[in-house]
Amino acid sequence: MPYYRYKAYMDEQFPFKIAVKNNAALLGNRQHAHEYFQICYVIKGTALHNVNGMKATLIKGDLFSIPPNYEHQIELLEGKEVEIVHIDFMPYLLDSSLQGLTDMESFVNFAFIHPFVAMNDRLLPKLNLTFNGQRETEQLIARMMQERERQQDGYTLMVKSNLQMLLVIAGREYAEFLEQSVEKQHVQANRKHFEKAVDYIESHYMHEIKLQDAAAQATMSPAYFSTMFKLLKGKSFIEYVNDIRLSEAMKLLKQTGDSIEEISYRIGFNHLTHFHRMFKKTTGLTPAEYRKQSTPDNPDLL
Repeated sequence: MPYYRYKAYMDEQFPFKIAVKNNAALLGNRQHAHEYFQICYVIKGTALHNVNGMKATLIKGDLFSIPPNYEHQIELLEGKEVEIVHIDFMPYLLDSSLQGLTDMESFVNFAFIHPFVAMNDRLLPKLNLTFNGQRETEQLIARMMQERERQQDGYTLMVKSNLQMLLVIAGREYAEFLEQSVEKQHVQANRKHFEKAVDYIESHYMHEIKLQDAAAQATMSPAYFSTMFKLLKGKSFIEYVNDIRLSEAMKLLKQTGDSIEEISYRIGFNHLTHFHRMFKKTTGLTPAEYRKQSTPDNPDLL
């Protein structure tokens, strides 16, 4: 299966691409995945969206998200024309703005939970926008295409601003859709699965915890869980686990007289040298230096 990396199609400094693809451009499209995020919008016509063997008919006004590492395929229908806007971008393009979006429950539901629900519960992996939603989305798309083509001063800011607005519209429309849909219970259930996985990490950090173990708690594949975790929590699975461990280590160094080696093993580091290296990388101090600096008036802890 083809796997597309963003550097082959986008500028590393501004990883964004927007294009309208018609039958000629989509001909021969195969099942594939990519490391970048993708939003697709059907301008006109009809086609099929194949997601892990499930096929949904696409029509004008349909909007759907393709998270990184998510397998899918657009299939043409014989005798039918179609035009689909593909908006590709790396999440870091939006920097802190994406964190604001991931705090928006409706956006997270649309962009991350909805595709997964569709993949597992055979619901249609798309959202048909309202008339106003279609009009606003098409206006934003036109602006982004114009800015990208002209590349005048400040065009990157304009593109990012319009992209953020499009994502907010998608989230709002999806929130309204959920209120009238049986899908709501599926989305809520899958959000709880993800939250359960985070709780599992926070309560098992002291043990040898593997990505696949946490992903199993979320009932997701390790690859999809890893991608979703990084985008929603702002750090990778292993970074999150290590941050919890190091935070606990700082507490124990300040509040107990336990040896550094004992603390290292208690919080889940199986190798003392690895603990020293990670601790200094995070705090700028060795564990002993941190304890001495944090407990100057309590020599019993030194």
